[in-house]
Amino acid sequence: MKVYEKVCEYYINQMKEGALKPGDKMPSIRTSEKILGVSRTSIETGFLQLAADGYIYSVEKVGYFVSDMLENNNALEKQDEQVVKPGAKLYEYDLATIGEDKTVSCLNLWRRYMKSALRQEDRLLSYADNQGEYDLRQEIAAYVRKNRNIICSADDVVIGAGFQNLLQILIPLIPGEKTISFPTKDFMDGAILFKSAGFAVNFRDKDSHVIYVTPSYMTKWGDVMPMKRRRELAEHVTKNNHLLIEDDYQNEFVYSSKPTPSLYAMTGGENVAFLGSFSRVLLPSVRISFLILPKKARKEYLQLRGLYNQTASKAEQIALTQFLRDGHLDRHIKKIKRLYDDKRNLMYEALQKHFSDNAEIIMGESGMELAVKLKGDNILARIEDSQVAVNILEASENAATMLISCSKIESENIYNAIQKLNDSLQK
Repeated sequence: MKVYEKVCEYYINQMKEGALKPGDKMPSIRTSEKILGVSRTSIETGFLQLAADGYIYSVEKVGYFVSDMLENNNALEKQDEQVVKPGAKLYEYDLATIGEDKTVSCLNLWRRYMKSALRQEDRLLSYADNQGEYDLRQEIAAYVRKNRNIICSADDVVIGAGFQNLLQILIPLIPGEKTISFPTKDFMDGAILFKSAGFAVNFRDKDSHVIYVTPSYMTKWGDVMPMKRRRELAEHVTKNNHLLIEDDYQNEFVYSSKPTPSLYAMTGGENVAFLGSFSRVLLPSVRISFLILPKKARKEYLQLRGLYNQTASKAEQIALTQFLRDGHLDRHIKKIKRLYDDKRNLMYEALQKHFSDNAEIIMGESGMELAVKLKGDNILARIEDSQVAVNILEASENAATMLISCSKIESENIYNAIQKLNDSLQK
């Protein structure tokens, strides 16, 4: 951490703790030098950054004052927590929502990069590149080479706001038979998209011309495709000249020590299209995804790219470019991966203690969700009456499979949530 960033952190903490309130005058630069024991330049730079981030504001010839931004943000967060849909049930614990743990959120850091991007007037006064900003495509090519062993150039990368937009670009580039296979019926968004383009949609059919797979998230509880199956798929599409669409969802959250090579890398990009997204690892609201084109499709795409407008925010693309360049994403992923692995294990231990005698507990190698298969009289009604929110994957009168997530719940509440759920089911 740079010295001026420590200055920022110190004063932000003072504001959070209430030592500095909205309207209070900030300590002078000279006083801050004495308090923090750093140079005048570091204090000035820190104050400028705090002002740029909205924490303080300047009054000419008077000094800096604390703004009400932090107070307003806290108030909005409390409002968000209190907003409930009419008629919705209130739960004591939420193990259903898949989101981001606030303790490891990079929102404040991302806000700083967005403000920096918004100051680039010359770039923002022009339309975005149809294929995506070139410097971001360069950074993505470097990122997948380092993390997924994929060798590609910026010209192979197409950026868009979500997979649906990118699949709409890919579909016209697919030659041959119009048949596609998805792993399960959970992929209905993609299935409808291909069906509307004239494709026959199948499920788990290796004879389809296009095969859509999520190797790092084959089941809702995070099973990972074994190496043997990866080799078979790579050989199959090469031998039959089929196309594989590799959705890399949750690969950043594969916890096993075994490497998980991408199918794109295994085939050298022949007959494979690769889909990746930053929404899950950065912030859910940052809608930037990318497609790495099959090698054979690049030439045809160049002829068509002028027909597709860019759907991802140009300002967000600029911010993400620098975020990647500065190494923040790699550091952020390491931090959240460590936290979610600890939370998964905590949840598994709690489930083993309270449910092991009458349930099957399944924890895969990736993701933040675990499955619990239960049996018992009126089990579904008892789950629904519980004060713990869970997702129901499948249910009959006397059996049910729950999917529970550790992503949003705080670590210290996991044990109590599982105990509460068990108590409800024993009634």
